[in-house]
Amino acid sequence: MKYTLIYLIAILFCSCNKKEEAKPDEKAFAHEITSSAIVGLGRIEPDEKLSSLATEVGGVVVAIHKKENDVIVKDDLIIELEHSVQDAKKAQIKSRMETQRVEINMAQLNLKEHKINVANKQIELERLKNLQEKGAETRQNVDNLETETKIFQTNLEQLQSKILIANSRLQEIKQELEVSNKELQRYLIKALDDGQIMTMNATIGAALSPNQSFADFIPKSKLVATCEIDELFADKIKKGQKAIIRQIGSNKTIGSGIVIFASSALKRKSIFSEKAGDQEDRRVREIKILLKNQTKYLINSRIECVIQTSN
Repeated sequence: MKYTLIYLIAILFCSCNKKEEAKPDEKAFAHEITSSAIVGLGRIEPDEKLSSLATEVGGVVVAIHKKENDVIVKDDLIIELEHSVQDAKKAQIKSRMETQRVEINMAQLNLKEHKINVANKQIELERLKNLQEKGAETRQNVDNLETETKIFQTNLEQLQSKILIANSRLQEIKQELEVSNKELQRYLIKALDDGQIMTMNATIGAALSPNQSFADFIPKSKLVATCEIDELFADKIKKGQKAIIRQIGSNKTIGSGIVIFASSALKRKSIFSEKAGDQEDRRVREIKILLKNQTKYLINSRIECVIQTSN
């Protein structure tokens, strides 16, 4: 009886050891393949990609009007670079413009006076011609007045030409002012679109080089989860499939959404670095999931996407 009991205990112990031989990772992997859900790694992003804000020209930052997390709309002023030289040029051009306008006004008044004189000379010339016909005036006086009238008329035409030239110069100065304004605007960095400032790297007094990034900009767009699905399961992904969003390494569901994009080609992993055990030629399919709740996620958060492939 004693030996029988020992034999039964030994058999039971061996049986337990065999059950423990199955690795948990292999069980999970097998379950994932046989289930109707496909898991991929990803992160939260705006549908429109993040962009870096930069300046066309270099200069010293003199004012920062927007800071991190500020919501901005198109044409909002974000930062200012030192622009005193551009301001001086603009003021100089405005002064020239005012001087030119005064000259044009003076010329127009002079033109008005010449028109009156020419009109009077023409009237006087007609009167003398009538007197000459009656024998009351000499031919010499009529000829002299006629010559004087022609001189006045020529002067009038010259003055009209000068006014046209002056107006043309005024237009040139206006174009210079427009160019100056555009040059000045390059030192006033404004938002090109609606969105939000994610990070602000500029500081007052610091110098920025041309095309140097000073802030990260989040365009106004829907939040999506950009995920990468292993090529073994890539062909099972279709637009319109439902998905749930989980924290990495946890079964806790933090949101849901619908697949709105699935890449037509495979590529190398890009969201996360490949694991040590992955083969070098392992590829993924990029997908995008439109998130149902747009306010509960942090941009650039790493997440797991669980795609429901069955109805």
